[in-house]
Amino acid sequence: MKIALYAVGLYVICVLMLRFRRDGMEWDKALLVGLAVTPLAAGLGWLRDGMLKGAPERGRRWRARRQNRA
Repeated sequence: MKIALYAVGLYVICVLMLRFRRDGMEWDKALLVGLAVTPLAAGLGWLRDGMLKGAPERGRRWRARRQNRA
């Protein structure tokens, strides 16, 4: 249920952004493009979270290797 609410909220935000930007598009086009943009935005968010989750540990390992070399 939580994921469905997240997806619907993201869809609504995408459609509203497409519709009410400076050179906004019509409602029908905004709704259709929103269907394509929503999974893309969710996927990019998931990818970003995955990359940032391991970043502190990778940074510590990199610094440790660098200090051992010097």
